[in-house]
Amino acid sequence: MNTPKLRHELRKSRHKVRLPFGAQRFLSVLEGVEGGFAISTGVVAGLSFASITDRRLLLTTAAISIMVNGFNAAAMKYTAEHYEDELDGKEKHHKAEAYLLPAAIEFTAYFIICGITLLPLMFFPYHVEAVIWCVTLTTLVLFAAGAWKGYLLSMRKPLHDGIELALLGLFIVGVGAMAGFLINL
Repeated sequence: MNTPKLRHELRKSRHKVRLPFGAQRFLSVLEGVEGGFAISTGVVAGLSFASITDRRLLLTTAAISIMVNGFNAAAMKYTAEHYEDELDGKEKHHKAEAYLLPAAIEFTAYFIICGITLLPLMFFPYHVEAVIWCVTLTTLVLFAAGAWKGYLLSMRKPLHDGIELALLGLFIVGVGAMAGFLINL
């Protein structure tokens, strides 16, 4: 059974890893990158398959969806960390630094990454070409982020982590594209 006491003991037994920005902030950046790229590209692919041909409408709808998803991800980061510490009886006194700052970092990373995802839609004249570039960019960035995480954590081979994260991202993009396709039927 996964009790709060057992989770605390598991945390204590983790090996110490020096991560940029500290563990909690590093994970916030990584989660923002992972979610931002995969979800925003999935939204773009889904909207494209839903036959939205007006570039302005596509960009506006994608941007709104991305901002809402980014805020949701940040809110979930805040509540998950806060609730877990409450359950463990180890709630932090500096709530803004312990919970709000990582959530804000995740939202910022998410927002910046999503902006990058939308760039092909602004510069390529054809939707298909833009979506292909979005998916390619997403796959490459997720692979790099996974490999970087694997390298820093030294738990597995970085190539394995890169491939794993890229495939998970492609799966999310596929779900978005499939949703758009099914809605268009």
